[in-house]
Amino acid sequence: MVDWGSDMEELADYLGLQRFNVAGHSGGGPHALAIAFHMPDRVSKVALASPVAPFDEPGVTKMLVMKDLKTIARLRHLHRLLRWAERSEAKKVTKDIPSYVESMVDELPNEAKTMMRNPEQQALFEENFRLGFIQEEEGPYEETMALWDWGFSPHDIIQPVELFYGTADDIISPKMPLHLCTELKHCTSHPWEGVGHYGFVDRDNWIRFVTAAVEFPS
Repeated sequence: MVDWGSDMEELADYLGLQRFNVAGHSGGGPHALAIAFHMPDRVSKVALASPVAPFDEPGVTKMLVMKDLKTIARLRHLHRLLRWAERSEAKKVTKDIPSYVESMVDELPNEAKTMMRNPEQQALFEENFRLGFIQEEEGPYEETMALWDWGFSPHDIIQPVELFYGTADDIISPKMPLHLCTELKHCTSHPWEGVGHYGFVDRDNWIRFVTAAVEFPS
């Protein structure tokens, strides 16, 4: 995970960004923190939504709720098996990305379904999956493995962190984001009452999250 910081430094240099904030959702949380860790003088603030904690910390994988994630946690040392599973999933996704996204949307709460079925939002998700599987299973596999040893500790993050989480998360327990918040030096948590892992797609929650991500510390 720590290598993501240097990749994003190249991007920030190319874009001419001297000071900026970073944001991440779920597994994107440690990616955002990796950027903050690598560039402490350039990243001013971090905004996280339903982030995961380092999976190699004691008790963290017990906070997984989703059955598939629990299975991955149990089998993570069986690399060939996991690669095969990720390869099968990649073939399924890339065969018909719109249908795959639609099946995901079907599992969301009604209010989130309405927002996700906005043509622009749905197109964005479809493009994300297309790019995520552009190297077949390699991307998802590497990202999954990186969720264990991040290569840095949450204790190393010096920037203020605004952390949002759903109290009805059915993928990771709400205890996991709260656990991560206790490990961050300057973290403020914000519950999204009664919503799940994708609570950020709700309009009001999205506005709160984006506002936190774009505001700079005073």
